[in-house]
Amino acid sequence: MMSYIIINVSDITDTMIEKSIQTSRDTLLKSKDEEKAILRWKGETPECFEGINTYNYKEIKEKIKEDWS
Repeated sequence: MMSYIIINVSDITDTMIEKSIQTSRDTLLKSKDEEKAILRWKGETPECFEGINTYNYKEIKEKIKEDWS
C-alpha cells in the first residue's frame, strides 16, 4: 500500500528523497505556492518520515483538492 506525507519543501532532506518514490526534488508534486510537497513510499514507514502525519491515497486526494497544482 502506498503512503503519503505533506511536508514543507524547505524541510525535505536528501534521505527523504532517497526513501521515497520520487527520484529528485524536481519530480515532487508541490502546492500552488510551492511551499509544500508530497512524498510517497510503499511498505513500512521509513524512519525519516516517523512523526509526520501519513495519509493513504483516498485521504491525500481529499487533502489536496485545493491549493495544489
